Amino acid sequence: MVEVRRISDALKVRSQHQRDEIAHDGITRAITYAEWDREADAVGGGLAAAGLQPGDRVFLPISNAHAVEMAIAVFAVFRAGGIACPINTRLNAKEIADFAELTTPRWCITDVPDALAALKLDGCWTVDAMPRDLAALPDQSSLDPGADAEILGTSGTTGKIKGVVVSHPDLMKGVTGLNMDRSRSTLNALPLTGSGGNLGIVMLPARGGATAITQPRFDPKGFLDLVKAKQPNLVYLVPSMLRLILDHPDVRDYDFAGVKYLMTGTAPLPHDSVKRAMELWPHVRMRNSYGMSEGGIGIGTTTKEQVLKPGCVGKLPEHMQLRDEQGTVIAEPGVVGEIYGFQKHPRRYWNDPEATAASFVGGWTKTGDLGYIDIDGDLILAGRSKELIIRGGYNITPLEIETALHLHPAVQQAAVVGVEHEVLGEDVAAAVTLRPGIVATPEDIIAFCREHLADNKVPRTLLVLQDMPLNPNGKILKKELVGPLTEAAKARRKAA
Repeated sequence: MVEVRRISDALKVRSQHQRDEIAHDGITRAITYAEWDREADAVGGGLAAAGLQPGDRVFLPISNAHAVEMAIAVFAVFRAGGIACPINTRLNAKEIADFAELTTPRWCITDVPDALAALKLDGCWTVDAMPRDLAALPDQSSLDPGADAEILGTSGTTGKIKGVVVSHPDLMKGVTGLNMDRSRSTLNALPLTGSGGNLGIVMLPARGGATAITQPRFDPKGFLDLVKAKQPNLVYLVPSMLRLILDHPDVRDYDFAGVKYLMTGTAPLPHDSVKRAMELWPHVRMRNSYGMSEGGIGIGTTTKEQVLKPGCVGKLPEHMQLRDEQGTVIAEPGVVGEIYGFQKHPRRYWNDPEATAASFVGGWTKTGDLGYIDIDGDLILAGRSKELIIRGGYNITPLEIETALHLHPAVQQAAVVGVEHEVLGEDVAAAVTLRPGIVATPEDIIAFCREHLADNKVPRTLLVLQDMPLNPNGKILKKELVGPLTEAAKARRKAA
């Protein structure tokens, strides 16, 4: 009888009850629960034989092209007693080096060995040559069930990369139905190195018994073909991916017949994407989720009425609060405040006590996200506190303006930032990309905004771009837009 103390123990139980079912399908390779369990044991023993000690960090720059190998590597690190440090291979060399400097790994498993040539490591293996030594596997009952399990690199959209520490008790949250067979499946293209992909997809089979299907690299047509071929019960798409799929010229040829749920999250969901998806696939239950790497908290919509509300992410639960700038809890509907989340197993930043103290207070996590409660008790997102624009003394949230921009029939992506203004303090500026084959001028789009927004919220400066700067998780890098939009705003005022 296996004592389930860590999520790697949960995999051991599932390997007995769901032995021949597919746990991870990486398209080019699939692995059953029994195979995943055996591989994790063998590679975990190989790491221990190489000299890994409990608490050692193991660097895991592994792309989605090797989704199965990522799942093996993460659970092998757990079985060896180490701390897994996944990092996106699409980050630049400096960002990867910064994460390595922060986490000081001794060991590494990767599919981009050339990118790690400058790192000093005691051992580094490619995904097709991982160390194996079953005889050296540590006694699992000797491993600390309360130890740190992973360090996840934050997306780095606003500054230097940080490492969010996730413990084994934290990973055990939501482990259900260990003695029940499950035959569900989830199709996704999330980076398996980020919070959503790692905690949501890599852990999914061990946590809930569902098959995780991962597209090696996202492309809309390929994803639609996988929906048809794999017939998943649930499809998970970040909003930018969903929008690209909705804009694909062949999208109406795919009926999503086997799909029951369409889940989205990790970034604000444009309202018109909701309406278009519901029109295309009326039988699919659409859900919008909210969470963050630091928070370890998550909620989501549960009804059609909720998901049809722009910015809605479901009912505000007891473990979440809205607070004002003084930290006082906000109870009244319609009042914007910062979202806080309570954790039974609080997270922290690795080797950064100052940032930890600022963000994690008494079990509560300051998310940096703004929101308000509507009259139905639903939480409506209102943007990031750091992105708040103060124009002439009035607080303006970019999300409201981005929502209006997305309503324009030509706009595919939209981002709003505050730019310096010598009189107002800040002014509103926006960047957009256009849908394929549709033409619109900045003047057209600004005129559209005047019909949908109060005058002080209408962008005075708007650039039409070929592409948005994105991080590896598909989020728009607004910090890279501030410079060009500031210069465009200055040029506009000078020309006036």
